[in-house]
Amino acid sequence: MVCAHSRVVLPASHDNTLYQSPIDQEGQRNELSNGAGNFLFAGRTGQDAGFRLRRGLIRFDLQSALPPGTRIVARSLSLYQTRAAPGSPPAQIGLHRVLQAWGEGDSMGIGPEGQGNFAEPGDATWHHRIFPDDLWDTEGGSFVTPASAVVTVGQSIQTYVWPCTQPMVQDLQLWQDNPQLNFGWELIGGEIAGSSAHRFSSRENENEVQRPALTIYYVAQDSLENNGFESPLSCP
Repeated sequence: MVCAHSRVVLPASHDNTLYQSPIDQEGQRNELSNGAGNFLFAGRTGQDAGFRLRRGLIRFDLQSALPPGTRIVARSLSLYQTRAAPGSPPAQIGLHRVLQAWGEGDSMGIGPEGQGNFAEPGDATWHHRIFPDDLWDTEGGSFVTPASAVVTVGQSIQTYVWPCTQPMVQDLQLWQDNPQLNFGWELIGGEIAGSSAHRFSSRENENEVQRPALTIYYVAQDSLENNGFESPLSCP
């Protein structure tokens, strides 16, 4: 028996960037973040910035939009790239399920935001998942090593879409059934070569059309009960 799928497009509820940097020492401020910034970053910087890594964090609040008992059928993630390092090769950027809670504070990157700014209370940094008290189990973020989805991101200023994969659907179903485990994804890629960082619009970006969007197709619990239909995890 076939059951109609419902569709919802969610905005990001939280996002931030981890900027590789030394951990704060007494009398110093080294840790960087961009909780309130317009952009997310992933990749490795060039020589001028010390060939340091950038990793984006993004999370979506499923419970605010999906009924209890929802079975997720398919999904896709859209991010708008606003800048790529000049001359950088195409990068394989993956979505990795994050394993610990992290924060989004009031830090705002300076200028084009590629260097971030000093972390504010509640921010995620390379060392702290919630600055200044809670450390990541692993520097640079604690995440599942196999990517749930991977997309090749080139030089073009455009929207890139991570299409539906079984691991992505499984991530979402896990988060829908266990909200306490919903820590979102970490964007990782372009880390081998220098000058390979990519910049994407964040949820705070002034252009609403360019903000991150998660499209979900699902079957609600009442539809499953009425039709005797158990929606499989699938990607059309």
